[in-house]
Amino acid sequence: MRRLVLLLAAAAGAAGAQTQQTLFPGQTGSELLASIQSAYRPASLSGDNDDLYATIDRVTIDGRDGVVCVYTGLFVPFDGVPNSDPSQDVFNGGSPSGETINQEHTFPKARLNGTASASSENDLHNLFPTQVGVNADRGSLPFGDIPDDQTTRWYRGAPPYTQTATPSDRVDEYSELGSGRFEPREDHKGNVARAMFYVRAVYPDQADAGWFASQARTLYDWHYLDPITDADQARSGRVASFQSGKDNPFVLDSTLARRAFFPSIRPTARDDAPVALALAVTGANPFTAETRLTLQGASGIVRAEAFDALGRRVAVLWDGPAQAPLVLRLDGRTLAAGIYAVRVVAGGTVLTQRLVRAR
Repeated sequence: MRRLVLLLAAAAGAAGAQTQQTLFPGQTGSELLASIQSAYRPASLSGDNDDLYATIDRVTIDGRDGVVCVYTGLFVPFDGVPNSDPSQDVFNGGSPSGETINQEHTFPKARLNGTASASSENDLHNLFPTQVGVNADRGSLPFGDIPDDQTTRWYRGAPPYTQTATPSDRVDEYSELGSGRFEPREDHKGNVARAMFYVRAVYPDQADAGWFASQARTLYDWHYLDPITDADQARSGRVASFQSGKDNPFVLDSTLARRAFFPSIRPTARDDAPVALALAVTGANPFTAETRLTLQGASGIVRAEAFDALGRRVAVLWDGPAQAPLVLRLDGRTLAAGIYAVRVVAGGTVLTQRLVRAR
C-alpha cells in the first residue's frame, strides 16, 4: 500500500532529522561503493542478540524495559525469568499474550554467503527484533509495495496478530504479505531500505546482487518517504559501538542511496537537500598515530573538540575563525584504545563524528 499520508510524514520527519553529512563528495556508482566498503565494513562484530535487545533496541514503556517488534508494533517486556538474559526473556514470551521475539535479518540469511570472520549474517545494522511468527512468514521474501486487494495477510499488535481482511482503520500500522512479497509497516520502511543498502554496499562479496536489484527501486522510494530521524542515527551509533565504531553510512548521508545505486537519476530537492555543514572522516578510522576529519561549509568561529567514551575532553582540534574546507587532525599517540567522539560547533549547528583508536 502506498498512501498520501506518507508525504506528510516525510515532511514532518525531515524537520526533526539530524544534520546530514556529505560522505565521499563527488563520488558516484562503483567508485563510491568501493569507498563505502573500505571505510564502513567492520573489522570485527562483537555484538549479539543480547546486545540487540538490551542496548540497541531497548525501550521503556509504562516503567518496563523491553523491545518492540518492528513489523507489528507489539511491545514485549523483559521478564527476568529464570535470569536477566534479555534474549531469553523475549524469546520465552515476556508479553502478556505470551508472544515471543527473535531477530530478523532484513537482508535474509538465505541471500547471504557469510563467513566465520566478519560474517554479514551477524552484522547488527541488518538485525531488528520481530515476532517469531511474522519473521517466519516473511522468510526470505523480497520487499515491495502490495496493493490492498493482493494482500493475503495483515500483521499488527498481539496475537491474534494476523487477519485476512483489509483493516478498517490504522492501516499504515500493519505489515503485509502477498504476491510473493512482504511490505513493512510505514514507519519502518526507511529503516528496511537503509539496512538493505548497507548490506549490499558493505558486503558485495556476500549479498545476492540479483535479488537486491529486483527491489532496489522500491527501497530507494522508501528511503525518502520514511526519512532519517534522530532516533535512526542514535541507533546506528549504538550498533557502531559493537562494530569497530562503524555506523551505517546510509543513515549519516541521505544522498548515498542515490549516488551509490542510482547515479543516473537526476537529483531533486527531495533527494539531495542542501547541507549547510558537513563533517567527514578523511583519514583512517580506526586509527593509531593520527587521523583527519574535514569540515565543509563552515565560516566564522568554529570549535572542535574530541571526547573519550566517558565524556572527558581529550583534545581541542580547533578554536577560532575558519573557512571551509577545514582539516582537523587528531593525534592518537597519547590516546588509549577505544571509542572517541569529535564534536564541532559552528554557529548554531553541532556536528559529531565517532572515531575508533585501535590497539
